[in-house]
Amino acid sequence: MPNFPTIDEFKTALFTRPLSGIVKEFIFEGDPYVFRNAPTAMEALRDHLSKALSIQHENIIIIGSAKLGFSLGPDTMFRQFSEESDIDVLVVNEKIFDQIWQTVLEWHYPRRLAGLDGRDSTWGRNRRHDLYWGWFVPDRIKYKGLSFPHVLKPLRDISTAWFNAFKSLSQFPEFSRWDVNGRLYRSWDHASLYHVDGLRQIKEIIKTEGEKPKS
Repeated sequence: MPNFPTIDEFKTALFTRPLSGIVKEFIFEGDPYVFRNAPTAMEALRDHLSKALSIQHENIIIIGSAKLGFSLGPDTMFRQFSEESDIDVLVVNEKIFDQIWQTVLEWHYPRRLAGLDGRDSTWGRNRRHDLYWGWFVPDRIKYKGLSFPHVLKPLRDISTAWFNAFKSLSQFPEFSRWDVNGRLYRSWDHASLYHVDGLRQIKEIIKTEGEKPKS
């Protein structure tokens, strides 16, 4: 059975090692905690999503509490993984990311000078936010009520494929008890920056609360 760091060991690593190295070793590499007693489950998940979304196996990993056994979210810091937890999947695929980006541009460019109003403005601002930080959650990109929805039809196709790929994992007994969700990053560099920043926030919280591990 793989060894997973304890919370204290992880805290020590935060203050003694480069954060990018921690992301690579503990978050991006190694076996996931959730499948510690089911060694073939990760390959089954990758195989299913790879075929459904045309994504390479190695660009699909599990993150969050399902990966380490405890959460690394600043708002849920070190919360233990449980039967009520979700399984969060990180997917890297430049092609799908750029398809979303291209569609949003085709929708926005004709009205760039005139500007967007109301719901269009809010939706466009949210997409620019996602794009700037380098990730999308495709099945949560909705465009009901927007103007020129026909231009955004490719988003519907991507969103539907993404939703179906993840929800159909429930047919497998290894995953049926959990809600499995996926986040799309354009590149591993974008994903690394996001997770390094999360660890940076956790370090600051630990310092503020006075729980820095003793050297």
